[in-house]
Amino acid sequence: MTPPPHPLGPARFTVDFAAPTGPVLHGATGSLYGVAEDGVPGDELLDAIDITTLAVKPDGGEQHPGGDASDAVAVLRRNGRVRGTAGLAFVYLQDLFAQWPYEDVGIDVYHERLCAVVPPMLDEVANQGRLVLVPFNEPDWIWYSLAGDDPAAFDRFLADWITTAQLLRRIAPGVPIAGPNESRYHPSFLPHFLRRARDTETLPEWTTWHELSPGSLAEYRGRYAEYRELERGLGIAPRMVNIDEYGDHRDLSVPGQLVQWAAMFEETRVHADMAFWTTAGGYSGAAPQPNLPNGAWWFHRAYSGMTGETVLVKPPEPDTVDTLQGIATLDRARGTAQILAGGGDRAFTVVAEGLDAGFWGERVTATVHRIDWTGYEGAAGPPVPLLRITAPPEGLEVEVPQVDPMAAYWFTIERGEREPIEAPPWTGSWEAEDACVTSGEASRRGRPGEGWFAASGGGEVAELNTNDSAVDFDVEVPSEGEYELGIYYAHMYGRGHEPIEPQPAEQVLAVNGAERFVRYPTTMNWRHGSVLTEVVRLLEGPNAIRLSKAGAIGTATGEVALDKITLTRRRPDRECYDGAFVRTGRGRTFDVYAKADGYHAIGGAESGVLAGPQNQNLPVDLRRPVFLHRGVNRLHTGSEVEGLVVEPAAGPEPVEVLAHEAVRAGGSALIVNDFAVGGHVIGWNGRGASASIEVEAAAGPHVLLVHYANDERAREHEYNVDIVALRCEVTVNGKRIGRFPMRGTWSWNDFWTFPLIVELEAGANTIAFANPEGRTADFERFRLAPLNP
Repeated sequence: MTPPPHPLGPARFTVDFAAPTGPVLHGATGSLYGVAEDGVPGDELLDAIDITTLAVKPDGGEQHPGGDASDAVAVLRRNGRVRGTAGLAFVYLQDLFAQWPYEDVGIDVYHERLCAVVPPMLDEVANQGRLVLVPFNEPDWIWYSLAGDDPAAFDRFLADWITTAQLLRRIAPGVPIAGPNESRYHPSFLPHFLRRARDTETLPEWTTWHELSPGSLAEYRGRYAEYRELERGLGIAPRMVNIDEYGDHRDLSVPGQLVQWAAMFEETRVHADMAFWTTAGGYSGAAPQPNLPNGAWWFHRAYSGMTGETVLVKPPEPDTVDTLQGIATLDRARGTAQILAGGGDRAFTVVAEGLDAGFWGERVTATVHRIDWTGYEGAAGPPVPLLRITAPPEGLEVEVPQVDPMAAYWFTIERGEREPIEAPPWTGSWEAEDACVTSGEASRRGRPGEGWFAASGGGEVAELNTNDSAVDFDVEVPSEGEYELGIYYAHMYGRGHEPIEPQPAEQVLAVNGAERFVRYPTTMNWRHGSVLTEVVRLLEGPNAIRLSKAGAIGTATGEVALDKITLTRRRPDRECYDGAFVRTGRGRTFDVYAKADGYHAIGGAESGVLAGPQNQNLPVDLRRPVFLHRGVNRLHTGSEVEGLVVEPAAGPEPVEVLAHEAVRAGGSALIVNDFAVGGHVIGWNGRGASASIEVEAAAGPHVLLVHYANDERAREHEYNVDIVALRCEVTVNGKRIGRFPMRGTWSWNDFWTFPLIVELEAGANTIAFANPEGRTADFERFRLAPLNP
């Protein structure tokens, strides 16, 4: 549906490219517990993000099952800022405790625990120069109750800060310290803290606090300016700043929200880590499955690809919550400029000032891509190309006529003229709360003060659990044909409702009266939404789409909450990656997205190196089909390659081995599972259990897709989902190739795919799966295909 014109007309977002403000920092890419362990999430997602900071726990800390500092450092060394030359891990030392809030054992016992956990981390050579120690977390309410502005509480904390900082300087000489790390900016406490720390020589090298409320989008800049003035007034040299927790549930995963946060952190030149509200290892809502990106990941990838210097931007409503904001950069060495903008709810025009013809020439080409929100767990393809214009550089204006407030908009400006781009396929969107709802409950969420998690349009429909529950959408499309129906939903059917196990849920989908069942994979909770895509055939003009609990074909199992539906005119899968998508540093790298596992033709180069899911770096002949797993696949090419075109191609059918066809040994068992392909999974009963498959193959690298489920969890946490990544050791023909982490799938009845590349011999091969340390994931099936036949 086309939204009505905004009564105020298009907004104007001005960028002054003649007013540089300093080197781009990419400071807002950090994440608290975004990395659960080395491999969760995998490098195929992290390699493209310019990670400057991560916030983690001390090695062996009991607060969460994953997120150890040494694992984070291993990730940073491969994927950190400028590809491993920087990237710091902020270690929340109190996360050595198991309880939340932390058990108050007294400062002396805490110091004893620090003496036990800190030195071993420093003994690891790889950690040297990578750690920042955070001795206290949110002391305004944990242990000290500083929020009450009681001078006695201030003094008690300051006494403990001084002795703790002195201890850390003795046991960890030269390692930076960060603090005070309150849950908010605290203007009445900070002067006491800075003055006392200055006078006792215990000032932290980094000043940290949290910005977690929607109001931060309006108030943060003023607080930051106040903090810098406070430093100056006390004669304190400027500290580095890390806002080591930022954003609410409603912000994380939403490109249009993330750009507002990133804009203010870039402007003030601080580092910042997205908050940890859900589960470790999902990069704060940007990495929903192994190697699978959502819209937030594409936002971070575009943001990380902005190079050169930032320049002055003038949003129409500065320091205002949920409005159009943005970042702009100019890279004179590359001859490119970029803009990321979003967050507003009306059409806007980017006004580019300061593009002098002496540098840019007579004509420039501006291209606009839209980075869509796909829920917290929905897969997303590359940004959608919307429009391209060529014009003189002076007075360049680019209008975005239809705006989604949850999307971000990525502008690239290059010298000269470029070929026109194909218009994007027609798309429309309809909110569930605006549809005809029968026996369901519409509610508001996602706006300030209206619930935690994001929802398109600020609302959803839930409680669709009776036989007459239904949501009816009246939609209109411009032409007859096939459309991709995107159903934005969430559910955790069965969780906590014994004897029902957590499991996928269903609804009846009726399109102009024709019914079929649709099955929804489990999501993390009832608000942590995903997207299910179904192909439907529609008539030109009005059509009726119904999602219901029951229909003429029967009654669906389970229950879901609905956010919205989208319709997109179907066209052949084909992605074009031009120079704007290239990453440089180690040659030229393209992050190629595959909508589904399978063979793809890659045009634009004759050869390349595929950096597989385990960083194997395998040469591929691009004149032949290449098997790409679903999600992001990294392809390194030669410097002469300007762009790639990727589309599905024919290839040999993968060999499939179902659970009941594998050879089991030790404590492994065949378990009936009605949700598994083949009706069974391989389950595990302790140490010594294993399973193996026998396959005939030609010699060479093969893609191995392991279909698994994992719902192993640690103790219940107040709000974090402490799911455990179960490891699996894989051997090929008796040779161990590694131990790999299988991320949580939210239930034992939902199956995700873990891709590997294995080298096989000509003829018979044996691939074995085990975990010598105990249980591993349940395995549904295995698929195997030559990488580059």
